[in-house]
Amino acid sequence: MNKSNLSEPYIKLLVVDDSWVVRKILRVTLSQRDDVKIVGEASNGIEALEMILKLTPDVILLDMEMPMMDGMTTLQHLMIHTPTPTIMLSSLSEYGSARCFDALKYGAVDFVSKNSFFQSMDSASHSKLVFAKVFYAAQTAVKTIDPMYMGPGSGAFANKGKEKVIFCEDCGARHIIHNWNQKLSSKKCLKCGDEISLLPNKRYLRMNYITIVGCGKSGYANLLKIIPSLDPQMGGTLCVMILDKPRHVESFVKYLDSISDLEVVMGTNGITLEGGSCYVFSGADEVSFSPYSGNYSVQIEPYTSQGRPGSIDRLMFSASTILKNCVSGTLLSGSETDGNKGMEAILRANGTCMILNPDYCLQKNMTREAIRHLNLQSDLDEAALAIKIQENHFTNKEKVMTA
Repeated sequence: MNKSNLSEPYIKLLVVDDSWVVRKILRVTLSQRDDVKIVGEASNGIEALEMILKLTPDVILLDMEMPMMDGMTTLQHLMIHTPTPTIMLSSLSEYGSARCFDALKYGAVDFVSKNSFFQSMDSASHSKLVFAKVFYAAQTAVKTIDPMYMGPGSGAFANKGKEKVIFCEDCGARHIIHNWNQKLSSKKCLKCGDEISLLPNKRYLRMNYITIVGCGKSGYANLLKIIPSLDPQMGGTLCVMILDKPRHVESFVKYLDSISDLEVVMGTNGITLEGGSCYVFSGADEVSFSPYSGNYSVQIEPYTSQGRPGSIDRLMFSASTILKNCVSGTLLSGSETDGNKGMEAILRANGTCMILNPDYCLQKNMTREAIRHLNLQSDLDEAALAIKIQENHFTNKEKVMTA
């Protein structure tokens, strides 16, 4: 893990960009304060990797489009050997694009479109944005990320070796298959004799447990480390509320679904919750659940903030009211304090609450306020949190729950 201890009286910054104009603009901007210092400049990834070892910067501003070695390749080398909080810069991609999410997946803590960065705001606003991003990045912990070990099904419970756990749809009996392989298509239930399909797309997954995850737009990086590692056979349902614009959330859903074994879909009004799926919602919506024909459906209305709980609180309220102790609440990175009251409601219903360690949050208000308000402790990083989520779902997988 790398987390800046800030032993120096300033944040040491390395700027990596092949454009001397961009480097000059950043140099002028960052010279306005003495608590941030550019300790080095590089024009390509190869130079940057050599300088990182010598300068040990606290934060790196890294351009995506460079000759010799581009920013994404540089980031991947960096996160394997010397993990350092990195903010990606791009003139070709916008925030909320697939390329933006690629950068976050491979270890960047933040992303900035240079077009909006340098053209759409006055000098004072531009300076404020730059400093804010650098300060937040300097206080964010990062860990080694090896692309060779990333991808769908990489979670701790995902098809370990040749052992597989399955459940009978009719009687709920639990079976362990010790010599499972992809060619094995079915197994007879030893309890009721029913034929159990072993093909994931044909096996019914109960909606018997739900995890509500809340975060701000700074939580995308956390979600990219958690959701793809989850095994869809853990049962139950995930619902994620992101306090960001619908178009950014929709773009993220498409990206996340493409790299996850779980089915990830944008939550829509009237949709029925299914086991083995992840439903994602925008903070622009007020989301609740209602019983429908033995299942649970989603009700969505435009969110209005006038004296009302936040979007995350409302979603957690609804889940805890209907599903009682079959609910878990989780909070990730966010500048907002939404989620405190919702987590409190889940605890009152004897549900479970987990909070990502604020060290791993770019924006720490959401998690720190919940820890303070609810007197909760959390030392969980993204990998440990994913394991806890799966443990909760696997533990409750044999429950039979109908609306």
